[in-house]
Amino acid sequence: MKKGFSGRFNLEGEADELLDRAYESDDEAEVEALVERALELEPDNPEALLLRADLTDDDEERLAILRGALDAVRSVLKEMEIEPEEFAEDELGLVYLALLQRAAFTLFSVGEDDEALHAVEELLCYDLEDNGASRNLYYRILVERGDWQRILTETGQDDDHQLGWAYSRLTAAFMLGERPFAARMFWDALIMSPNVPFYMLGYFPEPEGNSEAEEEDFNFAALYADVWSGSRDLLNWFSRGVILFGLLSGRFGQTADPKQREGHPDEVGDERDAMMEILTSLGGRAEYEAMSALIKDSDDAAIIETLAAHHCLAE
Repeated sequence: MKKGFSGRFNLEGEADELLDRAYESDDEAEVEALVERALELEPDNPEALLLRADLTDDDEERLAILRGALDAVRSVLKEMEIEPEEFAEDELGLVYLALLQRAAFTLFSVGEDDEALHAVEELLCYDLEDNGASRNLYYRILVERGDWQRILTETGQDDDHQLGWAYSRLTAAFMLGERPFAARMFWDALIMSPNVPFYMLGYFPEPEGNSEAEEEDFNFAALYADVWSGSRDLLNWFSRGVILFGLLSGRFGQTADPKQREGHPDEVGDERDAMMEILTSLGGRAEYEAMSALIKDSDDAAIIETLAAHHCLAE
């Protein structure tokens, strides 16, 4: 299941066995057929609608399914007199929160930022085990709205330092002209997950058949990838930092699967040369030459710490 929640909610109903089989299957066609059969038996089954939404690629169609399911679940929760503060402890309440989270992401995808913000603010009232997905979306919406001072204020009070916290904070600092602080936040964000900005800028392809952590990095990068297109100065500055680190850490000339590069040394050199030209055009050549003389370690963390200590990107 997408966007953080996973597993069965164990609701009782005629379609329960079909849904059990759907969750156990790795065959998308079989899952879709099982979900459709479950909905034929119980058209308002909330879990079946949740899966139906997950199987739907069109954002508008998915949103219609989610809105209908949310309305139905809200009515049942009200009839059962389950209070909102009890949702996280109730099976149907958990389904409601999962539907709400899907709806929040979908609303943001279709440009309904105000409604998406309202949904995600409701989600943040709960201690969700969603790997920070809801909080990342919350900050992403604030970036989209250009609420720079609000981002700095709220991230300054937020002890949960997820990737969304870091990337929204560095963006807000840059947009408010606080370049040294933005640079420090850039290196802090990078050390949290060094490959994320390479996914953001399209330098690395989507990982295939790799770890859950790589999938989470890619999904986060996809959520924040459009941030840099909002300002040419921001894009140039961000690209300068990514390319600087990429050259010093040997990332260019590589892919997520280094074996794909074996036997093609010319491609490695060509890509490095091209990246060096771009870095030069962005004003980062002097930083690269100074740092390459200092950095002797191939460890990502050591490289990032050296770049941060020498205030790279601060000007």
